[in-house]
Amino acid sequence: MEENNIVVAVFNDDSKAYQVLSESKSKSHEQYQILDAAVIQKENGKIVFKDGFSSPSEADTSALKSSLIGSLIGILGGPIGILLGGSIGSMIGASKVINRHKEGFSLIERTVAELYNGETAFVANIKENNEVAFNYFLQQYDPTFVYRKEVSMMEHEMKKAKEMEEELAREEEERKRKERVEDIQEKAEEMKERIKSEFLRIKEKLTEK
Repeated sequence: MEENNIVVAVFNDDSKAYQVLSESKSKSHEQYQILDAAVIQKENGKIVFKDGFSSPSEADTSALKSSLIGSLIGILGGPIGILLGGSIGSMIGASKVINRHKEGFSLIERTVAELYNGETAFVANIKENNEVAFNYFLQQYDPTFVYRKEVSMMEHEMKKAKEMEEELAREEEERKRKERVEDIQEKAEEMKERIKSEFLRIKEKLTEK
């Protein structure tokens, strides 16, 4: 039975990821069809897009950006991917948001966990009649990690990721709003103290006279 799957394969040697991508562009097999594919790399804790293609135009990377793979790469390289990778940084309350929604993020979480700095991964949207056939193709390039998830389940995972991003954005905006309010209150208190000090200084001068 044909399935539509997202496949992620991580490689220690980045040249192998590019070889897989290059082979995928022209590869035709009765057991599978590669719809979209890309090479990503983790650089300084962040996943970035390096190269890719989207059917039917092999050279058109703009089509890839609007595809399912393009959206997935955007999530992997965005705040959710960074947070699931453990680089929470200065985002206040981010860990609480992650913990509330973390269940179900198998592909996103495992990809950011398995992809170390400097390593590359091949990511593809594939129609498969038989998973063994594409696995056999990948194994020729010695991947360190291969993960597969049905597109229908992946779309749900990505929807949850988008909802989490929106919640993070709301919490960050609320944090900034509170900081602005606190800053205004602090400045108001400083102004109040300056006025009080000036009033006392003038009062003392008038008393001396």
